[in-house]
Amino acid sequence: MKKVVTLIAVLTFVTTVALAQSSGNFSYGYTGSTHCVLDSGSGAITGGATCSAGTDCSSGTCVPIPASGTCGGTVNAGIKTNAGSGNVFVIRPSAVIGLLTDVTVAKNATLNVGTSSAFAGVDLDVQVTPPSGAPAPCVSPNYSITYAARFIQISTNLFNVLGTLCTTVANPNAVGGVTTAVGCFISFNESTVSAHSFDWVVGDPSASGANGNASNCGSLHTGTYGIAANWKASLGNTGISQSLTCVGPINMTVQQNKIFSFNNVN
Repeated sequence: MKKVVTLIAVLTFVTTVALAQSSGNFSYGYTGSTHCVLDSGSGAITGGATCSAGTDCSSGTCVPIPASGTCGGTVNAGIKTNAGSGNVFVIRPSAVIGLLTDVTVAKNATLNVGTSSAFAGVDLDVQVTPPSGAPAPCVSPNYSITYAARFIQISTNLFNVLGTLCTTVANPNAVGGVTTAVGCFISFNESTVSAHSFDWVVGDPSASGANGNASNCGSLHTGTYGIAANWKASLGNTGISQSLTCVGPINMTVQQNKIFSFNNVN
């Protein structure tokens, strides 16, 4: 009977330890915006928070159209912590992002555009507001992260040589010294950078003076911290082009964890 009681006590102790290890503090923020939708037939992007820009070439000269729409936003959450060595927040903003880049080359009686480009991107950063009287906590990384970015460009000289023979010239990109005719050309260039989800760590004192932090940032203190994930769209256009970004929905999770030994495997 004594052995049975001892066994039950051991099991109770193990259960208590497991519960203590799994406990934590969790917060969630959500924009509630409609979601971005890509039309498979036309390629149009609708819904969400859209920001667009382009060029107006109706006068015979392409003039930039300034960005319009919703080109930035914030999702907020709050989380409370208590004093304790090694407490950190792990912040993860996640977003659905759509990018539209449309470019055209053309020539008519008044217009001659042989190169057009478009750029569209969305960056996110995290800002943390400490409780009254508490110092600013270290945020790592303390700079914007590109969640999506695309550059696209098309170039051609066909408008200048149509009606005449394309001159045979050496191909500067030829392999093995092979010469090919590249007098007439259409070139296409596209570059993409994307994340869509990223982790920020708040309260790691080892980040003081690094990762964009001030040298006097520090650990977390007792109190409620305000967390904001800010997003901003960037657009750029040349020639005959249109660019658009779409963000939504976007959410952010904030979880309190403990680091027992910074920058080392526990």
